[in-house]
Amino acid sequence: MKRARARSREETGRWLHRALRFLLGAILSGAQLGGYAPFAVGFAAAAGGGAEGLSALLGTAAGAALFLDFSHALRTAAAGVLVFAANGALGTLRIARKPWFLPALTAGLMLTVEFVYVLRAGAAEAAYCLMSAALAALAAHGSRLALSPDEAQRRQPAALLPLLGVLAALASAQTRGGFAPGRIAAVLAVLCLAFDRSLSDALAAALCVGLAMDLSAGGGGFLRAASYGLGAFAVNRLHRGSRVRAAAAFAALTLLFALPLEAEAGLLLLYENLAGTLAFLLLPTALLRALGAPEPPAEEAPEEESALRRRIAASAQALREVYDSVARVPQPPEENPAAVFDRAAERVCRGCTLCDRCWRQEYGRTYTALNDATPALLRRGEGRGADFPSYFVDRCIRFPSFLAAVNREVSAYLLRRQYSARLAGARAQAAGQYAQLSELLSAAAEGAAPASAAPALVYQVGSALRAKDGERVSGDCMSVFESESGALCLLVSDGMGSGEAAHREAAMAVRLLERFLRAGIEPLPALKTLGGALTLRAELTDSFTTVDLLTLSLRTGEAELYKYGAAPSYVKRGGRVRRVTCAGLPAGLRPDEPAPPETTRFRLEGGSFFVMVTDGVADGTDDEWLQDLLAGWEGENPQLLVSAILADSREHRGGGDDALALALYLPKEQPTAREL
Repeated sequence: MKRARARSREETGRWLHRALRFLLGAILSGAQLGGYAPFAVGFAAAAGGGAEGLSALLGTAAGAALFLDFSHALRTAAAGVLVFAANGALGTLRIARKPWFLPALTAGLMLTVEFVYVLRAGAAEAAYCLMSAALAALAAHGSRLALSPDEAQRRQPAALLPLLGVLAALASAQTRGGFAPGRIAAVLAVLCLAFDRSLSDALAAALCVGLAMDLSAGGGGFLRAASYGLGAFAVNRLHRGSRVRAAAAFAALTLLFALPLEAEAGLLLLYENLAGTLAFLLLPTALLRALGAPEPPAEEAPEEESALRRRIAASAQALREVYDSVARVPQPPEENPAAVFDRAAERVCRGCTLCDRCWRQEYGRTYTALNDATPALLRRGEGRGADFPSYFVDRCIRFPSFLAAVNREVSAYLLRRQYSARLAGARAQAAGQYAQLSELLSAAAEGAAPASAAPALVYQVGSALRAKDGERVSGDCMSVFESESGALCLLVSDGMGSGEAAHREAAMAVRLLERFLRAGIEPLPALKTLGGALTLRAELTDSFTTVDLLTLSLRTGEAELYKYGAAPSYVKRGGRVRRVTCAGLPAGLRPDEPAPPETTRFRLEGGSFFVMVTDGVADGTDDEWLQDLLAGWEGENPQLLVSAILADSREHRGGGDDALALALYLPKEQPTAREL
């Protein structure tokens, strides 16, 4: 049932992506240059083959039929069909991965379709055709970046080209007086880019947007290209983080451009730019930052030095959180000395004939007698008959036995108090060392070291979580992230028990370890530090957590698996499944110096799965069903796999414990060693 629902959600997502590509292809067909639709052709090329590419092609053809004359619409659809077919035929070749291949293919195929028509039309048409082919090549490159799952690629300036095409399409819809609402959106885009991007990015985008507006409006001038370009320069240099200052600078430049113009053209430019400026002032901050890639201050140190400072500062913050996790645990209340007499009475007085009289009828006098004797007992470390009032000694028929029992309990009480004091001192000293080391690292966040190479391996991750029946919160926690050293980290922790308390302990362990690893600290010292902190914490909370950590080099595929008392993990390659188990204790259960985690090293290749689970899914004594499921799994979607694992685990293990499954998949198609 769950597998069916997961497949349904995945299928719905695919159809939404296809519908979006169809819509963008249709809209971009309205961005014209001399009757050509270069943005739509470039977008269709970037959408690739398969169902997504076909959706973009159909949208391009529909938009061309709606916005272009019959001849240009037919040629645009033909160019799109050729690009789609070429993507399907050549997309698997190694050369197709080169960044220049798709733009060159797009321009070449577009010129192939237009060649015959251009020969008969003359030089002016040829110029428009060549410009359109070049713009289609740029649009293909930018659209590929904009459609990429890699956020770093989507942040590149060229990824803004599809936005430029959409703005040009909107600007083509003019009112009778020449006013185009789309140009207000263009002004808003220029202001956002100039406010949050580097100067070079802002100028390039502003000039391109302005040129597209000028071409769509006709008339042969470059008014908006100049206005947007100088306005972007002024905003980028003068805003100093203030949107009001940025809007004022852009409005002032607009006024300078509008004054010398004819009344109609000047007012049109003024109205459009001021409306865009007002929209910029009213734009929510979250939407403004969505376009942003803030430029670092000019005084900032080189990237390598900045990377090292970030890593050291993150390490300091991680150590500070370790200190807080230990120091903020509430101390247990100090033992009441009166418990000494309670324990002695439990041993001696329970069978006495006067028990009811001493401890019920005359409890007040008994309490007073024992309270009066307490200071001397604690000061001397043992009690004597003279320490107790005579009325109590004369009444108690078992006084020698009672006094001997009290002395034994006093001795044990003083030993416990001495041990607690030493333990509290050691705990405070250990916590203080974390704090001191955090301060030292914060002070030493200067230096430089080259940042690691960018990750290259392609991967997919799926996760599924189920709380214990009757609980609202799961005691299992996980995290997936990439460290600055270029390693992918998969982290799972299972807190003791279930519910809020278990979740709190597991989440703290995950958060602290993630802090260390993101800061660039190696896994072994990070885990040993975490183990020491959890041991100190366990003395006060009587809790423990398992830790399961995989680090995978995204450059080489080398993997290291670290376990503190965790459930088995599984490596699947084809029909073969390898199980990696752990015999050690969870973190927080070692009274002596924390031992290193159990470590296993292996290599993951394309087409491999790696699966981590908690003991609510399977353990070392009951996982044959899981190994059979993995061996027979033929899909490539890790999310569907973990959904299937959790569904089957309920049949085999029930719902009496929290359950978590985390799967990593490396697709078969991976970058070659040369490309890495």
